[in-house]
Amino acid sequence: MRRSTFFILILIAIVSAKIDHLKEKASETHGDATKLKAKEAPEHVDHRKLFAENFKQRRIEHKAAIESIKGIGKDKTRLFLEDLLKSVKNLLKESRETLERTAHLADSPFPHDSDLLKDALSKLHENTALFTDLSLAFSKFFETKVQKDRKLKTLLVWAFNYSIKTGIFDRETEKKVILMAKQHELIEKDEKFFNSYDKERAKEEMEAEEAQRKQKKSRKAENKVPKGEL
Repeated sequence: MRRSTFFILILIAIVSAKIDHLKEKASETHGDATKLKAKEAPEHVDHRKLFAENFKQRRIEHKAAIESIKGIGKDKTRLFLEDLLKSVKNLLKESRETLERTAHLADSPFPHDSDLLKDALSKLHENTALFTDLSLAFSKFFETKVQKDRKLKTLLVWAFNYSIKTGIFDRETEKKVILMAKQHELIEKDEKFFNSYDKERAKEEMEAEEAQRKQKKSRKAENKVPKGEL
């Protein structure tokens, strides 16, 4: 199997994967977090630390997969990004529904004893980070999608605010997520904003700026009146 295909399959698995089905159904909670039926976690297990370690491993897989997507060709890339965006959007929606139904806030203690909430937080953080990587690497595609889809933008505003407040992101991921939020104007976009992750677009913009400078220089030369002439 080719390396690019291998990582693409990994990425699909990351986006689509779900934690094993819980014994209790969502309807049993009725929006009350106190009704979650979860086993009490052993005192010696730090589930937040374990969650963070698993997240770091996912970030390694994300980065490898993004690089592989860049090499599959523009036509295939667009179709693949369409599918990925749909999957990410659905998983973020599922996460939001669970967290809001159970009234679990971003600054609430980490849910060591609830698989349901840990699953929701996992979907939220992994897919927010994955969307960030995709959005920064393929900025033109995702800017168009977010601009045209108000529901998607509203969902991203929620995902950004919630995930940042939990404090679960590592420093590098947090910086990238904030950059993504500025890119899509989920938060204020300052004049110094620069996305260095989309190499192709950065190159195109630099070439366009250089062409404009040359054009202006050429016009000035044409309009300049030689000395000694009226």
